[in-house]
Order: sequence, then C-alpha cells, then structure tokens
Amino acid sequence: MHNFYVSTSRIIFFLILVGITSFTAHSFHSTGVSVPVPSLPVPTYEENEISREEKSWITIPIQTNGADRKYGNIISMQAYLHAGDFSKEEWWAERIEELLKTGKDANIYDRKTIIIFPEHIGTGLVFLGQKERVFNQPNWKSAFDAFASLHESEILPHLEFSKKAQPKWEAAFRYRAQTMADTYQLTFARLAKQYSVPILAGSIILPAPKIVAGKLTVDPKGPLYNVSVSFSADGRVMDPLVRKTILTEDEELILEPGDSTQDRTWVVPGWKVAIFLGHEVFNAALYERLRGKPLDGLVSPAFSFPKMNVEKMKTYINDPEIGNLSENEIWIKHGLSKHIKITRAVESVQVFLHGKFFEQETSGKTFNIRDFVNKDEASSESQPRILNLYF
Repeated sequence: MHNFYVSTSRIIFFLILVGITSFTAHSFHSTGVSVPVPSLPVPTYEENEISREEKSWITIPIQTNGADRKYGNIISMQAYLHAGDFSKEEWWAERIEELLKTGKDANIYDRKTIIIFPEHIGTGLVFLGQKERVFNQPNWKSAFDAFASLHESEILPHLEFSKKAQPKWEAAFRYRAQTMADTYQLTFARLAKQYSVPILAGSIILPAPKIVAGKLTVDPKGPLYNVSVSFSADGRVMDPLVRKTILTEDEELILEPGDSTQDRTWVVPGWKVAIFLGHEVFNAALYERLRGKPLDGLVSPAFSFPKMNVEKMKTYINDPEIGNLSENEIWIKHGLSKHIKITRAVESVQVFLHGKFFEQETSGKTFNIRDFVNKDEASSESQPRILNLYF
C-alpha cells in the first residue's frame, strides 16, 4: 500500500482556487450574466426538392382502329409517369393534360367521345409535396416506410382504424385522403370541362369514397378501396364509383375488396360501358352479372408490375398452359376478349399506366378490339400513347 502525502503549500493553493471559482460563479449569478455552455451539433437531414425527370418524347402518337362513322369513339390514354411526377400537383396534371391536348389538336373528340385513363393514376398523390428522402427509395414499399417515418405523429391518430397487414401504410392513405381526393377531383373536373369530354379517371385509393352533393368525399375512418371515378363533360363527378373486387397481392396489404354485386355500368351520351378494374377482367362471374343488359363496350383501366402471380390467376383462369404464357398474352387471351360475348357489348378497351415508379418498371400492353376481332395494340410501353377506337 502506497503512502499518499500532499504538501501543506499545495493544499493552501487548492483552497484559494476553490474560493476564486465560488466567488466568480456567485458574481455571474447576481449580475445576471450567463456562462455559455458548449453544445454538440444535432445532425439534420437536408430535405431537398427532387429534380423532375426529363420526358423521352416530343410528340404523342395516336393509333386509330376503325373509321369515323359518327357513332362515337373510345379513347385510351396510356399515361407515362415517374414517381416524382406525383410530388407536385402541376407536374402530375401536366402529364394528364398533355394527352388530352394531343387528342384535341388532332380533332378526334366529338359529342359521343369518352376517354379512359389507367388504373392507379391518382394513387401516387399520397406522396404529394414529398421530397428526396421519399422519392430516392428503391421501391414503393420502402417509400411508404420513409413517408411513415417522416409523418409518424400525423399518421398516429389513424392507426386505430387500420386493420390490414400494413397498418402504417394504410394510415398514411387515411392521413392524406382529403388532399388526394380534392386534387384528383379538381384536376379531372377541370380537364373534362375544358375539353368537353366525359372522362373515366382511372382509379385512386381512398377510404370509404362517396359522392355527396356532386363532390367526391372520403371518411378517413372507413375501409380503403381502389376506386374508379368518372366525370361528365361539364366536370361533374358521376356514378357509379366502381370499387375493385379482385385485388393484387400488394393491394391486399392495405385494401378491402369491393362488392361483386355493385353497379359497374357508366352511362354517357351515346355510350353504355361496363368498367372492370385491372384483374377483375379475369373473373367470369362479374361478366355474368351483365348478361342481357344493354351495353356498347367494356373498358378496363389497368396497372401491372412484371411477374404476375400465376398461381393466384389460376383461381379465375382455367388453362393448363397459363404458365407458358407471357403476361401480355394472359391479359389479352383470358381477359376482356375471352368473356365479352357473355355480355351484349361489342367493343373492348384495356389501358395500362406506364412509367418508372422508384426503381420499378411497369408492364402490360394497352389494346382495344373492335367488333370482337379487329385488335390494335400500343406501339410502345415506355412512352405515352393514345389509342382511338371508333364504334
């Protein structure tokens, strides 16, 4: 054990220092002077605006099936979007209006024209106003995770109403529902009125959507649906709101299926068409409900990522060779063209949303079939296209 010895002089020096320190602190306190306390910098994340993707086209080609006999036409608007187009209302609206203006300039609209946009064209509005941290994600699932992390306090009150496999993603849609519905309705109502054409505005994910006094309304506490909304040529929201009944695996994570007995016939001047959203085209029972009813055409807003779940499709498709078919062959062979003769419709149209959503590319070939046999397909899946089918 070591001896511990401190000299008397050192002890006196130490006591003097303590006295000086105490006196100084007391002086600062009595005069109101504060002593600066060093602090460590708090790391922050720079929330940068995203840069808009340059479009790869100068003009939008129009493909025509049939001749203008003044009976009317169905026009498919194959939109091409990037995920970032949903960050600003004006960017999103510009991509939609670019297609409508092209058709107007080509003089292909008349009083019996109807226009069909693709499925989920409004769904990305959940990311309206978001910045780099959300849009620099590799896929939509991680983008939702980033969104939920950024808006944790805002989505928290909506979690109690979320019952599906991904409650935070579900709550995100509830939190953004009114903004999404307002933006979607204002944009398509304005464009339908401006171009004097009825528009089937693809679809959008909303909680418990309804039409009340001519306005698209939502209930953030209600179940989420993938719903198709149509607009008259004077900009009014129209019945029916068609809620998708056959959901994809991804949609099942957050959505409820619609009622298979719902009305899906859209009536506009010159036309009665039945609306099928995406994978609904494979379900023969949905066509049976239309048997004998007056119909001119079948229209299907659609959206698809590659690698369709063939096993799930076997629930609706009785074809032992389905595993040998490409996705486009499955859509065309086993969808609208297979089942149309169950109904009284003659024309069929399916239009896909295309683009790059985060790092995922879409698939699906936009097509129409006139008089059961005269088929036209979009010449590109990597740019917007307009397919015009004359009745």
